[in-house]
Amino acid sequence: MRSLTWLCTLAAVLLTPVRAALAHGAEMMLGSAAKGSGALGLAYEFTDQIVVTPDLSLGGMTLYTSIFPGFEWLQADDPADALYVLKVGTPFSMQILSIDSGASVVVGGTKLSAAGQSAFVATTTNVAGDHFHPQWELLLPDGVTGAYAVSFRLTTTSHSYKQSPVYTLTITNVAPPTTTPTAAATSTIPPTGSPTPTDTAVPGATPTGTDVATPTATETAAAPPTTTATSTSSPTASATPSATATPQPAARAGDANCDGVVTAGDLPRLVDLMATQSLPSCGADANQDGLLDQHDIDVTVALHFELGLPQR
Repeated sequence: MRSLTWLCTLAAVLLTPVRAALAHGAEMMLGSAAKGSGALGLAYEFTDQIVVTPDLSLGGMTLYTSIFPGFEWLQADDPADALYVLKVGTPFSMQILSIDSGASVVVGGTKLSAAGQSAFVATTTNVAGDHFHPQWELLLPDGVTGAYAVSFRLTTTSHSYKQSPVYTLTITNVAPPTTTPTAAATSTIPPTGSPTPTDTAVPGATPTGTDVATPTATETAAAPPTTTATSTSSPTASATPSATATPQPAARAGDANCDGVVTAGDLPRLVDLMATQSLPSCGADANQDGLLDQHDIDVTVALHFELGLPQR
């Protein structure tokens, strides 16, 4: 079963190399319970289910995956959630406390599918928006649907912080129902007609007609507005100071999202970069041929699973 899981994950990536990049959903925001100390903590709506979608069916089994939500560390203190910014360079890992059969989490190339297993996640930086995406998975017999629970906590080797409380997420392969709004019925009351007055003849009386003069509207020609031309002077261009390049860390082949490790989270970023052929300072160009193409996806997947695929 374990070998089938790895095969399904690898084949799903290789058979769909140009999947549309998904927009980031809400991430699990990481911080600590006190400034510079305390337990690690996450701000997230844990009642929301993680919806995984089918990647591949093989041998009567279907693999469902999603890389959302991920872990993102705070850039500013959040007293409302009693969460504070971690020190830069704080390492943290994910430890499984319990997990339903059929569910798993892939963290940095390590599959967690049993209680007691753990894997290193990332080290915090001071880069705004920096984050890490695990891969949430369900491997189920074809046609089986349901919701599967994962309980975990975060641990760290930093002397400044303690392990987090236990959090529980639910992974499901059941898509949420689509609600179609129902138009409210509008009651239309027909207007009530006004009675038409009836002339009553008076015997012997001679009707006298009274002419009512209708005023004639007199049109007054309005003088056309006078247009005043306003001369606008063009601003004088100011010299733009030259930007000073910031030295970047050494690139790691396959690290398309610049988080320092090669994971499944690099693949959506690589697909985005392939659309524009943008070469960042990190390792999106995994085979270092100056292009972003299918070969880079193959090499990135190989590096992720450490299969030793030769670079081309």
